[in-house]
Amino acid sequence: MSYLHLIFGILLFVVFAITGRFMRSDFPDKLEMDQALRVLMRSRHIYILFSSLIHLTLGVYMQMRPGVLQRVIQLTGSALLIASSLLLVWAFAVETYGTRAFTDLSRYGIYTALAGVVLHLLGGFGGRKPSV
Repeated sequence: MSYLHLIFGILLFVVFAITGRFMRSDFPDKLEMDQALRVLMRSRHIYILFSSLIHLTLGVYMQMRPGVLQRVIQLTGSALLIASSLLLVWAFAVETYGTRAFTDLSRYGIYTALAGVVLHLLGGFGGRKPSV
């Protein structure tokens, strides 16, 4: 599971770089564009970075716990984090290029990320600590 997060995090980081290039090429006149749209675009862009960093961190540090309940909680958290990432990328596309306004997609993406992180925290408790 940690490799899935690592690979997904790298892919999301690539998407982050691509969305940055889109913003630079499609909206070069930053001072002339509506500043509310500029803030909306940049925040959605940063949400993708935030999501990729969560996956990269889990990819490096995550250890599946031995208990069945803990594993189920961790797997559910991972599924929610993947869904969150997809929602945030979708929100970038829809809110920046589609509606050019706020929608609930990014809000749902952030709340789903919060739920995924909380489940990973809960699933990680109670396991053996690796010896150093």
